[in-house]
Amino acid sequence: MDLNFAQLYVLGVVIFLILSLYREWLNPSLTFFVATVALLLGRIITPAELLRGLSNQQIILIFLLVLATAGIRSIYGSELFAKLFNPNLKPKAFLFRMMAFVSTISAFLNNTPIVAFMIPYVKDWAERTGNPASKFLIPLSFATILGGMITVIGTSTNLVLNGLIAEYKLPLLGFYDFVYLGLAVTVAGWIYLYFIGYKLLPSNTNELSVLRENLKEYIVETEVAPGSKLIGKSVMDAGLRKLQDVFLVEIIRHEKVISPVSPEEILEADDALFFSGNTQSIYNLIKEDNGLTLPKESVEADEFNFVEAVIPAYSELVGVRIKDSDFRKKYNASIIAIHRNGKRVPGKVGEMHLAGGDFLLMLASAQRENGNHEKDLFPLSVPKKMKHKRTPWMGVLGVACLALLIAGVVDLLPLFDVCLIMLAALVFFGVLNLPEIRRELDLSLLMILVCALAVGVALEKSGTADLVAKGLIASGKSLGPVAVLGALFLVTIF
Repeated sequence: MDLNFAQLYVLGVVIFLILSLYREWLNPSLTFFVATVALLLGRIITPAELLRGLSNQQIILIFLLVLATAGIRSIYGSELFAKLFNPNLKPKAFLFRMMAFVSTISAFLNNTPIVAFMIPYVKDWAERTGNPASKFLIPLSFATILGGMITVIGTSTNLVLNGLIAEYKLPLLGFYDFVYLGLAVTVAGWIYLYFIGYKLLPSNTNELSVLRENLKEYIVETEVAPGSKLIGKSVMDAGLRKLQDVFLVEIIRHEKVISPVSPEEILEADDALFFSGNTQSIYNLIKEDNGLTLPKESVEADEFNFVEAVIPAYSELVGVRIKDSDFRKKYNASIIAIHRNGKRVPGKVGEMHLAGGDFLLMLASAQRENGNHEKDLFPLSVPKKMKHKRTPWMGVLGVACLALLIAGVVDLLPLFDVCLIMLAALVFFGVLNLPEIRRELDLSLLMILVCALAVGVALEKSGTADLVAKGLIASGKSLGPVAVLGALFLVTIF
């Protein structure tokens, strides 16, 4: 089989794409962007073909559904989700209730925000009942994926596929096309997770929680004594910014909490400075006769606001060195420790590079808002009750939005139009505002989807897709269509 230059070039780009995603050379959105730029420079695709994805109705529909999910969540509030998890439930009963609930709603709403929103409640239930969260988090993810297979809008891939089908003027996938098979697969998945998966999953203790409890040994309070040479200096000028094995996590000044501490913060007399790190190093710092003293009364670490969070695979923080991420300013928190693959990552926190799946233990300001994390960082603590301003029309609006969504689902109205109407209503009645919309929109996902479509255009335009398709068909032709589908399944996995 002879390949021309364009086909070899496209195959090279695709191989780079796969290896980069697998080896995590770059974060996913940047990987797709680099691959697309390479295709542009190679004259495989044109700028117009690259930008075609931005006008793809199905891609826009994905983001409209994300915003609709956020609006419905805001209307009904986090209390609805919290009430579903009775602390008196036995572990297996909780597992079944959780799987049934998330599978049902993920058939109609976007999967990612469902998982991100549910993780804190699942983790909180496990901690309150003394059960290992490791037994429930994987089933939470898998049950959401299974539910997304039930309907055409349950999974973003189906919507993108519908967009490609529309370009070829073929009949679109209907909402109910997957229902029977999707339900069968979902129920089979439940049975497996309930009877087998639960036994196979490890009963890991929450190592971050253990670390949080042990931090009392590693947090030391000091005071800036009157007449200290540190008074009037910034934290940076005082030499307290880049210490070996120690860092300044909080200042208390006249009952005012300053956390995280800016390098430009000016020190004052009687400031209470809290250092975290190696205890001996902290005491050596005090012995330097720089005007720092130990207080008469010790402060328990429980007085700090500890927050746990996880970095998703598509976070823009992936691959970034903490020192270069401006983390304290963006998230109003200081990283105390990082756990990766169940183990604490040793070394100086500021020099570490973050990876997808990292668990972070952070010290956050008491004024730090819950639930307003960017998509780059998912909190693992249950947010405070929403301070959403409710109106007498809020309940009516919620019912109307659900009714509209059902109308779109059963094809009484175009789903795209329904989502636009819902978004307009949610903004008009103050449920969503522009900052919230910006926070919910995942530009990294948009870049991946647009660039992925561009890669698809390159595969088709160069004839590479035709060669691969013919190869798959030829390899499984003698074994029948099921074998061809099996080969396609294996290719999409790897």
